[in-house]
Amino acid sequence: MTRTVSLQMYLTLDGYNEFPTYPGSNPANDEPDPIAEEMWIKRWDSIDVLLFDPQTYGEWADFWPLEKRTPDEHPWFRQMSEFSERVEKIVLGERPSSAVWSNTRYVPGEVGEAVRGLKMGTGGTIATVAPKLGMDLSRRGLIDDYFFAVMPVILGKGRKFFEELEHQRTLRLVEVKSFPAGELFLHYQATSPE
Repeated sequence: MTRTVSLQMYLTLDGYNEFPTYPGSNPANDEPDPIAEEMWIKRWDSIDVLLFDPQTYGEWADFWPLEKRTPDEHPWFRQMSEFSERVEKIVLGERPSSAVWSNTRYVPGEVGEAVRGLKMGTGGTIATVAPKLGMDLSRRGLIDDYFFAVMPVILGKGRKFFEELEHQRTLRLVEVKSFPAGELFLHYQATSPE
């Protein structure tokens, strides 16, 4: 049995991987974060690898280590940092010149070949949060599960997630949830290639 690869992506309605503020987007410290619950907390026990490209690894290594946490943040940030510290971080491609983070491994070479090799190994789910890498793996048919948190914002600028594909990717809807602030949580699974 092969390991699964999941994409965990926060998106605006127009497809930008950004985190705009809007009414209800920042829960108070004494309130749970329902989007974090669906996107991450429910899956922490099954994910044991976070998969990055060098750019996204650098961004996460600058933000998510435990020493970056502050007492005034929502408790979820500390929980996410503890999870991120615990799992293995795998960076595909060139070794980043900055941002060293514990429990990190670098896998050089061709991306598709590297991910197919990881999928054949043992362990839990391999999750990626890197937009460009996620699109690359989607093109190659290497994403098994897509988890999207869609925010009720048309942003108009930022880091675009969706890019052109040579072939259509048809997905099967597994779960959808809506939240009071207007967000949607969507879980899709890949189907056979078109």
